[in-house]
Amino acid sequence: MNQDLCQELSTETIEKSLENWLKQQAITQDYQLCYVLAHAEDGVIWGNFEVESGILKTSNQAFPEYDFPALRLSTLQQCRIFGEAGEILLWNSNSTWRSRLILQSQVSELLKQEKIGLIPESQILWGTQGKENGNFTLLSDGSQGLKYAAPITGMTVSQDKQKQYRPLRLEVHHYFCYDQDGVARIFLSRLVSLKEKIYES
Repeated sequence: MNQDLCQELSTETIEKSLENWLKQQAITQDYQLCYVLAHAEDGVIWGNFEVESGILKTSNQAFPEYDFPALRLSTLQQCRIFGEAGEILLWNSNSTWRSRLILQSQVSELLKQEKIGLIPESQILWGTQGKENGNFTLLSDGSQGLKYAAPITGMTVSQDKQKQYRPLRLEVHHYFCYDQDGVARIFLSRLVSLKEKIYES
């Protein structure tokens, strides 16, 4: 089922400039993917493409006073560029860069044909307090001192360290299909968006 859902992307030019490659993949005539989530040897990197300008901003640029890792090919393990329209996954396999694209238009077609099923998941992310800068919010959690900067603004977060509500959600879609014995299995997952869940008392 993966081959029906995924398109392989060329990574030939990635060694020249990781940022240019990401930009070429994220912003096309057919779709715009604004979020970046990268895992590197030195930590997690959040990013955001400004669709109008095509400029990529990362968490270490939004908050340079913190020791957030930089996005660079030499330490990168995997990177996801995502949005409502789809997801691109870039990963390193035996020292070779590989990449695949999932488009929501293709997902919708397979769902309509009932070839696949969808399980949406809303993952709670750390962060009970926040401070905004540009398109990012610096989130910290209680008294634990954990900090990271996510590409989202306008969230209602408490400055009260006693309140432990975490408003940020990472929306994930899991796709499943049935085998010949009728057993369902999740065969692929993709990131969709970052959203705020309003606190309901």
